[in-house]
Amino acid sequence: MYRGNRILALIPAFRSRRDQHDEHIRVLAERPLIYWTIQPLLQMIELDEIIVSTEDVNTQIISSHYGARVIELPDSHVTEQTSSLIAVKHALAYLEREGKTFDIVLYLHPSSPLREPEDIEKCLQLLVEGSYDCMASFTEALENPNETWTLHENNEATLYKDNHYFFMPKHEQPYTYGRLNGAVYAFHVPYAKECIHSFLEGSVGAYIMDPEKSLVVKQEEDLEKAEKVLLARRDAEGYV
Repeated sequence: MYRGNRILALIPAFRSRRDQHDEHIRVLAERPLIYWTIQPLLQMIELDEIIVSTEDVNTQIISSHYGARVIELPDSHVTEQTSSLIAVKHALAYLEREGKTFDIVLYLHPSSPLREPEDIEKCLQLLVEGSYDCMASFTEALENPNETWTLHENNEATLYKDNHYFFMPKHEQPYTYGRLNGAVYAFHVPYAKECIHSFLEGSVGAYIMDPEKSLVVKQEEDLEKAEKVLLARRDAEGYV
């Protein structure tokens, strides 16, 4: 529990492609990928329940082995366009049938193995102390949108959305720009139940994460980068 709020940590581990059965259990730094999301959560006393939502049997077995509880996401719910909200609402309904209710959901995708407990705790703090419906982790935008132009079929170029900030020196521009890194989402349960397409429909607060910890594992080269960081952390901190 965190400041009187019951917290559900939900790890969505359904397949993004029908033919990819090992997506979340590929080996990373001598452990399955999903381990690096489960393991830090077990250290957080604020969490009331840690759930992995998946339809894949091997992912279920491995997640249970490493200490998470598994809720099987019905195969009929899983498509290549599976909404994150489907997994959230299914897990909440499943747990409510057991008499378990929660105030806040942490949504933590296993493809972000470099996030740390401090990142999760900070999102929780900002959500509880602020007036937002949802907190999301961001990192600095790779491109400044003020430098974006629309290119038309007749070869004409126009500033994107009539952006007059293009003509201002960067140090005078009034905003900082970020991009979602997908590592941490935290949102209130009543709000999530009312969402239709995404839990980013309401007011969204931003937590800025270090670029290194914002790595999303999609390709083999991402695994190699993440492995170097995780093995260095293991050696420095002495955990197994």
